[in-house]
Amino acid sequence: MSTHPLTHHEIFTLVEPFTRRGRHVDLAASDRLERRLLFKPFDHGEDTTELSGVHEILLLENPKPDRFRLTRTLRHPDGLEADLVVEGPDPGDLLDRVESMDPRRHFREKSGYRIARSYRLESAAGDAVDAASSTRLLLTRGVAHVAGLTLMMKAQTGRGMPAELELHPEDGDTIVLPEDMLAVIGWDWRRLNRVKACWKSTLRLRGKEPDRSRDAEVKLTRTVEHLAETLRETPARYHERLVAARWNVAFRRALPLLIGLGLIFGAPAIQFLELSDESLIRMLIFHSPPLLMVLFFSMKEMPRIEIPPFPKPLTASAWREASTNPTDEMPTTSTQEA
Repeated sequence: MSTHPLTHHEIFTLVEPFTRRGRHVDLAASDRLERRLLFKPFDHGEDTTELSGVHEILLLENPKPDRFRLTRTLRHPDGLEADLVVEGPDPGDLLDRVESMDPRRHFREKSGYRIARSYRLESAAGDAVDAASSTRLLLTRGVAHVAGLTLMMKAQTGRGMPAELELHPEDGDTIVLPEDMLAVIGWDWRRLNRVKACWKSTLRLRGKEPDRSRDAEVKLTRTVEHLAETLRETPARYHERLVAARWNVAFRRALPLLIGLGLIFGAPAIQFLELSDESLIRMLIFHSPPLLMVLFFSMKEMPRIEIPPFPKPLTASAWREASTNPTDEMPTTSTQEA
């Protein structure tokens, strides 16, 4: 971070390309000491009815000498926000890059839900962006309003790591969701865990960037559409429609336990195998304990050893109806975790 505050001369120089395009700096909201310039809101509703009520706010930061960060925040009237972040040596080039991306790409709206997606724009090599560099767009965050819930996805969690999902109800909401609500979508979705006032889960993303971001966009939309469709129906209909998928989830959750039991009960059978001293299979069996430990700790997600509950019909008449017996909605059993 530069040690001296922004001078008036520096401010006039930095905002010149923004002023020419109708973006005016808000000096009262800016922080000269932190070298941050905040611009006044810009209304996109005049450009297209799809962005009616959406306000754009630009933030220009100077975290390092000759390095600037431009953040565009789009605020929807319903409270959703979507960001676009780009870094580079020239503020004018950064503004060109930001304006080249259609604001409508940040939002996806259908009956029953609205999604806001935030991105980071970087060079193809993963570095800062200049006028000549080719770029790639990475999804960093997704937020959606669906059926009275707010779904949040954190996509940039690390190379090869799953995305983090959080499902937040409104204050005072009595909604009760089964643990397999998202896992029934497919193998890449994990169980819901109730943590204080929200539910948390993870979502496996495939490929390297930018394919990972495209996969995240598709799966985010699929998750929101699944929630919108499911919460329009009754809990009983959820079980009827997805009973096979719910049993599949129970089997997937039991796999770590089944593999462990298979190793335990299969070990005594080794003594009946007739293997030579130079056999490759004999060597693998002899070294299997350390190999299994290496495999276990090298996994991106730690397996959960548990006895999963069997899927049962949900007896509540509505998702938000208070239940006198919570076990009717979400059966529980004792579990062991590794």
